[in-house]
Amino acid sequence: MSQSGNASIQSNIIDISSPFYLGSSDNPRTALVTNVFNGTGFSAWKCSMTIALSAKNKLTFVDGTTPKPPASSSLFANWSRVNSMVISWILNSLHCNIAESLIFLPTAADIWKELNHRYEQADEALIYQIQQQFYSLSQGSDDFSTYLTKLSKIWDELRIVQSIPDCSCAAASGIAKYLDDQRLIQLLMGLNDTFKILHGQILMMKPLSSLSTVYSMIVQEERQIEINIPSNINHETIAMNVSHDSSSNFSKKSLTCTHCKKTGESKSLCYRLIGFPSNFKFTKAKKEEPKSIAQLATTDSSPAISQEQYHQLLQLLNQHTLPSSSQASSSILQEAMTSDDTGATDHMCSIPQLFLNLTPFTQPHSIGLPNGQSLFITHYGDIQIHGSIILKNVLTHH
Repeated sequence: MSQSGNASIQSNIIDISSPFYLGSSDNPRTALVTNVFNGTGFSAWKCSMTIALSAKNKLTFVDGTTPKPPASSSLFANWSRVNSMVISWILNSLHCNIAESLIFLPTAADIWKELNHRYEQADEALIYQIQQQFYSLSQGSDDFSTYLTKLSKIWDELRIVQSIPDCSCAAASGIAKYLDDQRLIQLLMGLNDTFKILHGQILMMKPLSSLSTVYSMIVQEERQIEINIPSNINHETIAMNVSHDSSSNFSKKSLTCTHCKKTGESKSLCYRLIGFPSNFKFTKAKKEEPKSIAQLATTDSSPAISQEQYHQLLQLLNQHTLPSSSQASSSILQEAMTSDDTGATDHMCSIPQLFLNLTPFTQPHSIGLPNGQSLFITHYGDIQIHGSIILKNVLTHH
């Protein structure tokens, strides 16, 4: 009885090399791949699953080489147990929506066949999409190793989709060299400009080097570039501190009015153009500023007007019919002769009949008045005050 029992136990022991063998670490909750298939990238997912199932010695359950035995067979129980385990592994590696649509298929081979039928479509549109990824991929901010990994993934996916058959004829080595050269050119097309010199050196090689040789060259060049890049620690901080301390002073010193040549202000804010504010305090300049052609009033003999000449000027002005504003103009003239410098730069007159000559400007100019208002002037000319006393370049808005 004991001998027959021992023989039965030995007959039920499964060889470790058999596809029916399940180890202690095998359980139905295991996901064989890290990336769950969600409907895209089937070729890469299938390749990962094939590798994992082959490592588990269960690939024959999905490719159909280990078919379902009859229910009366002694292998049926072992086959059913392993088939359920493989189904669990496949479903755990699928998105829940896809897994729910396959859960009622009875065998792992049926699920595998259905997945291939749904998603393995080696049509021209898919090949076009993969080729498009080739030409849109560039290194960008990635290091060379990351860039090559992305490119290799596309190469492998295209190879699986196109299903290029193996060739053992005399031209096999030439075809393999041609495909390697194409991959090398695609690799160089996406490199950053930092490898521009090395890029040209590689293309000048006859024949072109292998991918492994070019990989080693580019990695060495990348390390050399990283060594030669100077450290920029605290450079930006120092620059910002300097900018913060001197930005206000620098901005003021860099401004110069193109009209009055005064530093510290722009032309758009020049009081001589937009008018002086009512609370502006005028001060005498330490030295006379150079004046433009429309700012100079000269006399033939003396730059000052005596008291006698002033009374003669009033008599001359009274001989003309002046508007009601003439009295205000006379008081302003008298105040100008007895007060400090008001900051005015030009003489003006609103009576065209007093001018000896009038010359039009090429275009009207806007000037500021002491009351803060602005006025467009169109002409300038000379006015004879008395005898040889002539005011040059007097402005008017005739």
